[in-house]
This record gives sequence, structure tokens and C-alpha cells, in this order.
Amino acid sequence: MKNIKSDIKKSIMITKDFYLSESSYKNVINKVFNNSWQLITDTKSLGKIKQYPFYFLSNSINEPMILIKQNDIKCISNVCTHRAHLLVNNNCNKKNIKCKYHGRTFNLDGSLNHAPGFEDLENFPSKEDNLIDFDLLKWENFIFCGINPIINLQPIFDDINKRLPAFKFRELNYDKNNSQTFILNAHWALYCENYLEGFHVPFVHKGLNQDINYDTYETILLENGVLQIANSSKKHESIDKTDNIYAFYYWLFPNLMINIYHWGISINIIEPINKSKTKIKFLSYPLEGKSQPKNSHSSLDKVELEDQEVVLNVQNGIQSKSYSGVKFSPKYEQGLQHFHSILSKYL
Repeated sequence: MKNIKSDIKKSIMITKDFYLSESSYKNVINKVFNNSWQLITDTKSLGKIKQYPFYFLSNSINEPMILIKQNDIKCISNVCTHRAHLLVNNNCNKKNIKCKYHGRTFNLDGSLNHAPGFEDLENFPSKEDNLIDFDLLKWENFIFCGINPIINLQPIFDDINKRLPAFKFRELNYDKNNSQTFILNAHWALYCENYLEGFHVPFVHKGLNQDINYDTYETILLENGVLQIANSSKKHESIDKTDNIYAFYYWLFPNLMINIYHWGISINIIEPINKSKTKIKFLSYPLEGKSQPKNSHSSLDKVELEDQEVVLNVQNGIQSKSYSGVKFSPKYEQGLQHFHSILSKYL
């Protein structure tokens, strides 16, 4: 990744080995995703649930965790400290955590409560017998967790709050019916790269291109993130209390997209499965009293499939012996080059 320079005019794209090599894929998982924040759920969806088990990046890292809700929310390990049996399989409201294997119990703060069979053991219990804590971050209603999160996302959240002080994030509600999960036979980074440039919009998204003023399309580079702004060609589709903005497209390194519209927000979480397969979790969060537009020339269901078709074609083309890598467009691919620059920093 030596060719990724800060000056976009002197930089060239990542070599195709990054997308095709198994060792490169494992390197990214270890050095990037192990150090990332991942969006888990939101406080409204969590509701009154006290124990919410989940896997941190289930297809690559697969770390069992539990969100615990008491007075506040915390994240702890879902693995018994005795013999590594999983502790909680389903959402529940129990007042403690009990291992089904040998009856060991833990308090909801993760501390050991009772360990049958260990009554006569010296120097027991120790802190190693408690369930470890994982890092947790909240922004608005959204809950993020991490194993060893060193990627700072706060500047992006600050930018969102500064640009959209009147947006009613607390009135967003998860819409299960309009949320979907896709499996795409392509490298995870190719999906991110497609998202990070508006260059393709007039060519790929004919319907969306009618709804935005493409001449005003803007890319802003942030610390560990990128913002793309599209002005609306139709006043009624612009975000309230903005200067006729159709959408704010935020990308958070390495794999999260937060898209803000007049009706609410959509979220894309791009989860690697292997070096040539990716899970895309599309989450819909309309504002109270509004709904996500569907079945139109520019609705997200159509745009998503258009993007996936492009990414699949790139996945096939990047394997060609005739392709090596090219320079970035200084006018249109600043976000793409910024992504490669951040990758090179962590790799």
C-alpha cells in the first residue's frame, strides 16, 4: 500500500492483490475490524430487554457478547469463565446469568456470583473469573460495541450534530418490514468504494440523478469518515431546515453508512464473510409519522440493487490479468482515495 499518498494527484489505487489475497483479507480482519466500532442495535429496539446476546461480526470475528441493560447499558462477554460454554442464547429479562453446563452464575455487571464445586479452592474467585467488559459507545439512540476500538468516530458524530441540529434523531423507529439482509459475492471493500464516490450516479442511478442536482454534489473528508452531500431538485424531498439538501451520505470507517433523508435515515452495515463474499445489512429508520419511499424510480430498494450489480461486475473484472490499478479522479474520487489512505494507516 506504498502508493497511497496524501496527494490524490500522485496516488494510485490499491493493487488488486488486496481484494484477491487470503492473507490480505486476514490482515484486514485482524488490524482493522478487530479495532473497529460496530453498530449493534438502538435503545428503542432494546426496549425493556435486560440481556441481549449477539455476535460481534458473526462471519469473521464471531465474538459472543451480551448487551446488559440496567440503569445504564453495558457490554460483557457471553462466554463462561469456567469451560467456555455460551451463557445466553436468547433475549431475556433474568436477574442473573447462569451457565447451563455446570451451574456457575454471574451478576448482571459480569461479576461471579456462585461457582458450584469450587468452594475449597484457594485464591478463588479472582478477577479472571468475572465476565470481561467490552467497550460501548452511544450516539443518539444507537449502540456501538468494540473489542479493542481504536478508530475514533466521535468527529463524525460531531459533524452530523453540527450540520443537523434540528433533525429529530430521537424520533427514529426501526422498520423491520423495510430492512433487509443481502449476501453479495464480492469483496467488502468494493461495496464501500462504490458508495464513496458520486461519480457513477449519472451513469448507474438514472432515477436518483433526476431527484438530485448533480452539479452541486459535494464530497467532504472527515477524520475516519467521508460525507457526501446531494442537493435536491425537488423542494418537497429536501431535509427540513437545511438548504435544500436531498441527502447527507456519511461513511464511517471501516464499514458503516448512515444516510440521512427528509423521511428518516437508512443504515448499511458491510460485514465481511470471506475475501469474496459480503453480508450487507440494510436498516430502515423512518421518523415518526413518515415512511421510507418504495417502488419508485429513485427509491432505495432500486438504488441498492443497481449498486450491487455494479459491485458484482467489478468483483469479476478485478480478477482479470489485464487489470492492474489506476489513478484516482481528483474531482470525483476524493472519498475513495481517503478510504485507501485510512486503510494504509491501519495496515
